[in-house]
Amino acid sequence: MVDILVDSMKDTIRVVPVIFLLFLFVDFFMLKVNKENRLVDKLSKYDIVGGGLLGIIPQCGIPVGFAKLYANGYITLGMLFAIFFSSSDEAFIIIGAHPDQIGFVVKLIAVKVLIGIAVGYIISAVIKEKRNRIKGCGVDCTCPKCAKDRNIFINSVIHTLKISLFLLLTVFLLSLGLERIGEEGLGTLLGKNTFMQPIYAALIGAIPSCMSSVVLAEGYLQGAVGLGALISGLCANTGYGILVVLKELPFKKALKIILILLTISIAIGEIIFVVGG
Repeated sequence: MVDILVDSMKDTIRVVPVIFLLFLFVDFFMLKVNKENRLVDKLSKYDIVGGGLLGIIPQCGIPVGFAKLYANGYITLGMLFAIFFSSSDEAFIIIGAHPDQIGFVVKLIAVKVLIGIAVGYIISAVIKEKRNRIKGCGVDCTCPKCAKDRNIFINSVIHTLKISLFLLLTVFLLSLGLERIGEEGLGTLLGKNTFMQPIYAALIGAIPSCMSSVVLAEGYLQGAVGLGALISGLCANTGYGILVVLKELPFKKALKIILILLTISIAIGEIIFVVGG
């Protein structure tokens, strides 16, 4: 077990600098390029397409912020789903920290954006609803809470430490599982190469935490999670966005959104599994 822990620490430490630089770049980008929320404000005006593109930004605050905007009546349900399905926060960074996976990450981002936009338009066409009454902060809000300054370097260090610790635990548990029960046993446990895995992955992804995407990303890198399950889980992953939906919307409406999110995520995962993922 000690050897597994040491190896897990080595694997984690190797990607920590890359993860930190990526987080620092994202924070710098959001602070400078998105100054006074110009980028987010501009993309939000493009509704569903803008929502799909916003998901490219690997930051769990995007689904959370726009879930709040939906509850406040600023965006459509279609745009909310486009953002939920296209975003994957830390997953892009965790996988992208491995140089040999850069090409895959680019393809994954493109697929997720296309899925988000497609789902957004389908939802808008199928579910007709009146825009909620505008009642809270908007995209360009400058109130003290929304415009709070932050030190991007310290923020990136803290975020990197949190992710790295969770990543270490994930790598250790996956490696321990492979050591104790073998790859076949771990595959059986996770439903690998069966139609059940996208279901398990979607349920894991739906857990309201930015860390669930870390589990899915590392599981894929370790070979324990298939492509269909990875996409299923990442489609269902909204960080803490689901909590905002549950908190801000009537329970029946929130439950409907969650069920639609899970159903479509699982369906997409199963299709990819059947096709060959």
